[in-house]
Amino acid sequence: MLFPWSDPIVGLVADVVTILGFPLLTAGTWQLAREFRKDRAARRKIEGVSQGCLEFSDEQGGINLVPLERVAAFPRPGDIVFLPGETLGGENRGKGDYEVESVRFIFMEAPEIDRPSPAVPSKVIARVRERVDQ
Repeated sequence: MLFPWSDPIVGLVADVVTILGFPLLTAGTWQLAREFRKDRAARRKIEGVSQGCLEFSDEQGGINLVPLERVAAFPRPGDIVFLPGETLGGENRGKGDYEVESVRFIFMEAPEIDRPSPAVPSKVIARVRERVDQ
């Protein structure tokens, strides 16, 4: 050996690095893996088409969507609404007068608001049925 006196010092340093470094490396890797999984789950989260909208739907499915920013007033049960429907192949489907049966408000957490239990409307669902007596 070139330096016989350094062998005990190197061994002691290696022991200290192993005893302290291995748990720190394990904890750091674990934290990095948790953050990676959390970020990947956030990117994979698919927001529904009707998020942020007032959705008019009947028993067969959605009829119409209106962005919440453009809604002046929400319908109430018993109100009559005229919905334009959707034009497919020159035919307008779903157009007509509908009676509102119920209205559901769905809220989500709003961490940007500095108040206790902050929430903002995420989606409003108005269940309607077609009026036959016109």
